[in-house]
Amino acid sequence: MLIFVVSCTKDEKADGMDPELETNLTACFSVSKDTLTLGESLQLINCSKDAVIYSYDFGNNETSNQESPSITFKEGGNFTITLVTYDDQRHSETSSHTVFVETPVDSYYHFPDISHGLNGLPIGIGINPHNGNIYYLEKSEDLVGLTLPKFYYKELNNNFIPTTNYIADMQFNSGHGFINFLGNGNKNIHFSRTLPELYGSQEITLKSTWLLMSTVNSATKYLYGTLKEDVNSIFYGTQKDNGIYKAVIEKRNANGDAFDVQFKTIGSNNAMLADMIKTENGYVAFGGTFDKNITTPHITNYSPTLIFFDTNLAVTKTVAYGHTVLGTHITEANHLNGAYHIIQLSNGNLATYGNGELTVSKPDGGLITSHYFSIHNDIQAMISLGDTFVISTGDGYLRKYDPNGTEIGKLKYNGNFIPDLLEINNNLFFVAGYRTTDKIVNLGDLSVVKILYGAVDKDLNLISLESIFN
Repeated sequence: MLIFVVSCTKDEKADGMDPELETNLTACFSVSKDTLTLGESLQLINCSKDAVIYSYDFGNNETSNQESPSITFKEGGNFTITLVTYDDQRHSETSSHTVFVETPVDSYYHFPDISHGLNGLPIGIGINPHNGNIYYLEKSEDLVGLTLPKFYYKELNNNFIPTTNYIADMQFNSGHGFINFLGNGNKNIHFSRTLPELYGSQEITLKSTWLLMSTVNSATKYLYGTLKEDVNSIFYGTQKDNGIYKAVIEKRNANGDAFDVQFKTIGSNNAMLADMIKTENGYVAFGGTFDKNITTPHITNYSPTLIFFDTNLAVTKTVAYGHTVLGTHITEANHLNGAYHIIQLSNGNLATYGNGELTVSKPDGGLITSHYFSIHNDIQAMISLGDTFVISTGDGYLRKYDPNGTEIGKLKYNGNFIPDLLEINNNLFFVAGYRTTDKIVNLGDLSVVKILYGAVDKDLNLISLESIFN
């Protein structure tokens, strides 16, 4: 279809037009509603006269040449829809209409009760392998009573009503946690435990009845996660050895007892393994190297790194990301306690995400592209959808990418922190923290973080939570 760029009003005649010819052309359309919610379809009804070509601009970088199109907005806000019509003499007329897209609250999201003055921050999420329920780890902070922050385990039923179990008081700073569900029903739970100069972890083992079995607080070891290998588990992280933090792999049996600890030399610096996946040829981990200093800045020369292993967990290759912008941004151990992710896509490409930096590389680690968002919010998610993937960013977006790291969709959602995304029944579920304000007597407005539950389909359209289990 040929679209003319010449625009004429009724008083201005296009070049070559007979000045005696008059036009009855109008541009006219109505909308099914002036206010709609995010993800809701808006229908446009055309009422133009003598038009042969219709050109709509929806105000969100999308267009249409249909006579009466429909549109679904993926962001909230005011949008001015503009229609330009053309007749067969190349005259044009223009009409505009503004609609407001509300960011949904009750219609899509569920908000668990959190008392006034409390922060509720999700720092881990998963599926309980014993009963199939969704769970998440919550860091709760009392900003009014100023008691010790606490860790809680919260498990959801099919009505998204959580049951809550206390785990432990929080020591120092923490932005990440994970659970190893043991074969005997016990739970082995790990949290980051950092200060600007302290790089360690807090490990709690609880019986199936939630009675405390043991607590280990370390200033020299931090395990970031685990992979199941039959009845055993492979833990990965960092551990101090002869004054150097080395990448470490720790094998544990079904009862959680360590029987093999392997230190890995990654370059000449301190190093850590922050996430790890199994591949056809062995394993590949996403981590980093850095200098650890006694005085400020306590962390310098940070470099994200890919580490390749064979099937026996011997290092076969390392690839340092020289393109990174993080070398000057990461200056303390607190910057290393957030969420890190590595995934492999169906074409073999690898995508890594941590400290606000997304990198897509070839299967051998060769750089394809990189995007930097922000280090100031490092509790963010990534999930592979096969030939595409989705991440969350600290500016409140879910973003979808093709295998080469080109953004192909995004959704402005209601949160700011997502530790991970769960794929359930071909949809994506998340527990997110969002910034808001509590009004506290004698204190006024207090900035806090609360929690919401939400779900989207794989095209990043918001869906009802109930459809997760349908």
